[in-house]
Amino acid sequence: MKIYSVSEFVQTVREYLGETFGPVVIQGEVTNFHQPKGNLIYFELKDKESRILCFMLSWELKVPIEDGTEIRVLGIPSLFKGSGGFHIRVQEIELVGEGALRKAWEALKEKLEKEGIFALERKRTLPRFPSRIGLITSSDAAAYTDVLRILKNRWSGLTIKFLPVAVQGIGSITRIVKALGYFNQKQDIEVIILTRGGGSLEDLQSFNSEDVVRAIFASQIPVVCGVGHERDITLADLVADQRASTPSNAAEIVVPDRREIINTINWRTDQIKSNFSLLLKRADEEITEKLSLLEEGVRSWKDNFVYLYEKLGQNWRSFVQSLFWQKEKLHSSLIKIKERFTFNLEVVKEQLVTQTRLITTLSPQATLDRGYSLTYLKDKQKIIKDSQEVKSGDNITTRLAKGKINSKVN
Repeated sequence: MKIYSVSEFVQTVREYLGETFGPVVIQGEVTNFHQPKGNLIYFELKDKESRILCFMLSWELKVPIEDGTEIRVLGIPSLFKGSGGFHIRVQEIELVGEGALRKAWEALKEKLEKEGIFALERKRTLPRFPSRIGLITSSDAAAYTDVLRILKNRWSGLTIKFLPVAVQGIGSITRIVKALGYFNQKQDIEVIILTRGGGSLEDLQSFNSEDVVRAIFASQIPVVCGVGHERDITLADLVADQRASTPSNAAEIVVPDRREIINTINWRTDQIKSNFSLLLKRADEEITEKLSLLEEGVRSWKDNFVYLYEKLGQNWRSFVQSLFWQKEKLHSSLIKIKERFTFNLEVVKEQLVTQTRLITTLSPQATLDRGYSLTYLKDKQKIIKDSQEVKSGDNITTRLAKGKINSKVN
């Protein structure tokens, strides 16, 4: 028989428990709940006859628990290396009981509302005619067959990518979150339908979990959530971009009904035809009215043109006669002006000859030609009329008919 050291035995049992049992689900009542300094949380699960020590990391605790709370835990059985004590390493907790679930629902809803997770202004508009749809639900649920049937009946040419998940129970939260993450990583669909049938508050608690709510909030693809019946409202419904009252309603929201679209197209076509006929009728009436006004205007212009043409003919004859008379009158006036001008020119010539003779006779040169002379002071160019006007030594100039004589007074 093999002999083990204590640490070897503890390690062997740890490995055996992990490999043989793997993750297990245990239900019981919480007792001795405490959180010492650090990141660990400890509590015990008990029933009437036994109890098991459990521990988990503080950030893994998603629901409020305290002594007396009935819960289910998903965890791995193991031994502590140091003490060898048996325990469950808890991975996920699910509440049991209407009261505890209702209390946790109210507390989480208040917390998320303060963060603006449910705000309407952040929700996105769904695509009007999607062709690629992601479906997250249980393959065993009636919701799956209902959604597929309605999608195919209402619209054609759809590509539906289905990710089967557990929609309740331990582990369902993780699977739903992973499915939402998968679709967002692929980015090859236009809208996600997250759905399941109705149930109790305990059945629906995966859709009230903080992890699922935050995964929907973080989705880059619009999410339609349809859970249960009209009366079933989950936190997933509140955060979704569109809430559906039932799984069937989720399918109706995502795709239009081809019959309604055809009816709408027919109605729009009839409306367009009717409006077009009305427009044609109005256009015809307006054209007829405009043509009538145009014809009336043309007739009026024609009458005015004829009147003006006749008036122009009458005035033209009068104008030509008047022009001919004015031409004759102008010609006669020009002849008279020419005769008068010639006469006046001869008179002026005779007067000019007479004046020239008179000026020549009276000019100083003519006087000099007759033997007279002019004497003037040389510097002042002043004609000397009296001998008293000069004195001895003055230079004088005497102008003759031909030439000058310069002399000096003694």
